[in-house]
Amino acid sequence: MTLAAKILAPLCLAVTLAAPAVGAAPQANVGLTIGGGTGALGSGGGLFHLGARGDVLFLRERGRDMAIGPYVDVATASFETFEAGGGVSWLLPVRDDLPLVLSFGGFERRAPGFGWEPGAASTLFFGSRSYNFHSWYELVVGAFVQGRYGLGDAKQREIIFGLQIDLALVAYPFVFAYEAIRR
Repeated sequence: MTLAAKILAPLCLAVTLAAPAVGAAPQANVGLTIGGGTGALGSGGGLFHLGARGDVLFLRERGRDMAIGPYVDVATASFETFEAGGGVSWLLPVRDDLPLVLSFGGFERRAPGFGWEPGAASTLFFGSRSYNFHSWYELVVGAFVQGRYGLGDAKQREIIFGLQIDLALVAYPFVFAYEAIRR
């Protein structure tokens, strides 16, 4: 056993045992993303964005706490591409119920004539995302701006502006209609 291991092992054990219990519970959501922007495939013109995004944020006990966690998303640009990716999201509380969420990650894009290509994405979200004290699921509604940069031959460069609407809110009209018909 090396000297570093002899020192670090007991130190790590001591820190772990001395650390206070944290009451933070993960908060997750899944939402529909819809919007538009510039940078359509090959033309540099406008595009329509449609997608879904989900994340899980950790280390948050109340609305005024920061949080960090992974996200995954799928999207299409004007129904010409399929894009799937993921990365990390960092929640910065501006107000208890209206935080900023910064996200950075990568994606794979399948576009006609180019095949699969890698890319990088960054997103800035602002909207309602209050801490849910009664469940692990939190409702999310807000606006986002996203930059997508392709690393392949398609030379993808997109700026997208849009809305993220929680899938639970999208489902409510259908649930209400079902319940009305059933009675």
